[in-house]
Amino acid sequence: MDRVSSFPKQDFEGMACEIWLGLNACLYHAAYVRVYANTVAMHETGSRRFHSTTQPQMPQTERDLLQEDLMLFRSHFAGVLWQLHHLGDELLRCAYKRCKQEGILTDEQHADLVKKLDDDLILNEIREYRNLSHQFAGVIVTMHDSHTDAFIAHIFPPLDGKDTGQNLQDRPLDEREIQEHELNKKLEVYCNRLGGYCEGLFRIIDAKYKRTVFPRSRGFSVTIPYSYQGQIPQGAKDVIYVRIDGSAPA
Repeated sequence: MDRVSSFPKQDFEGMACEIWLGLNACLYHAAYVRVYANTVAMHETGSRRFHSTTQPQMPQTERDLLQEDLMLFRSHFAGVLWQLHHLGDELLRCAYKRCKQEGILTDEQHADLVKKLDDDLILNEIREYRNLSHQFAGVIVTMHDSHTDAFIAHIFPPLDGKDTGQNLQDRPLDEREIQEHELNKKLEVYCNRLGGYCEGLFRIIDAKYKRTVFPRSRGFSVTIPYSYQGQIPQGAKDVIYVRIDGSAPA
């Protein structure tokens, strides 16, 4: 049964709103990843100290809260990869096609925009990591010092297949490699790239209506993790407000 054919046809305004919501979903998940990556639970996962941190003599309530920090991180991390892929590979292409149908884009402009998506190495990388997330949980490696076991960074594993998680644990990382593969830096690049494409589309929509249609300011209330390592703003109790970018030009 083809249920999709029975859905009401999406109008141009609905398409534009879906793009805006799609970008904000990416940024929302990225905000949670940023906060929940900075927890005792995520810093010690994969380390030799992890089992002692969750040892049986620890109160069950405390162990449950640490596990909750891990689960929330993994859920939002999976969510940001899925949403980035969905926005770049599906929503933007549909939006460009609709703009051509509405006479807002010429055939040449449409072809040029689609080619940019096809040729974008960042979008291809997002697709690979998103697909990789179906093969094993997390898609990230938590780096620890080989001598002190101190937390170093969360990084995306290289896609060239030369380095496994174990190999990365056993060899030293230089500053360039950390900057290149570090979790939140990667997500910032990904969100800004998709934000750039969306900003180009928003400007097209603004020109059509001769006004600013969508707000560009983005921030999210994120629940404070149990084992949070960051500084909590004065007066904050259950949530902290996280501003996150996503508007750099493509």
